[in-house]
Amino acid sequence: MKFTKLLGTGLLVIGGITFFLGFKVANYNLYFLVVGGIMAGIGFYLLKFLNKREENTAFAEFDQWRKELKASGTAVEVNFDQCEIKSNAYREEIEKGYSYTSKYMALDALVSHDNTEYNTVNQSVIVFNTDYKGESVTFYSPLLNKEQTTLEFLLADKKSTKIYIDSSDRDNYYFDLEFIWE
Repeated sequence: MKFTKLLGTGLLVIGGITFFLGFKVANYNLYFLVVGGIMAGIGFYLLKFLNKREENTAFAEFDQWRKELKASGTAVEVNFDQCEIKSNAYREEIEKGYSYTSKYMALDALVSHDNTEYNTVNQSVIVFNTDYKGESVTFYSPLLNKEQTTLEFLLADKKSTKIYIDSSDRDNYYFDLEFIWE
């Protein structure tokens, strides 16, 4: 796939240069425009649509891993009353493109007027401590983009779920939280 990305980028750049070269060449400009457009189109296809195939392959691998753990892994019941929710909230500046009013915003910022827009990001993780095969083990859920109160309501409604653990490697586990996205 790395070769495909390099080839796509190269074709897109060379095709773009060839296309714009067609505006400079007097007698053969149509040929340069057509050939450059075709090369740039092929490069764009390689970059855009073949990357989508790579994403689909990664998702299929994750789905296969999840199904195998559910089928052959050890299921541990998780009662949400025994879990701890750790959450973090922070503000992230929304990036804007340049506009004609940007220079006036800069002047306002100098006199302490804040024209910046922010987006609040809430992230939570569920922590579950249990004894597994005679040892105390801590399991962490994947990062959840929910605030703590919302997550507490969702967990109180569901009451419990399962963690599927690989029998040969306890660090390879799947915290089943599919109900959150339903």
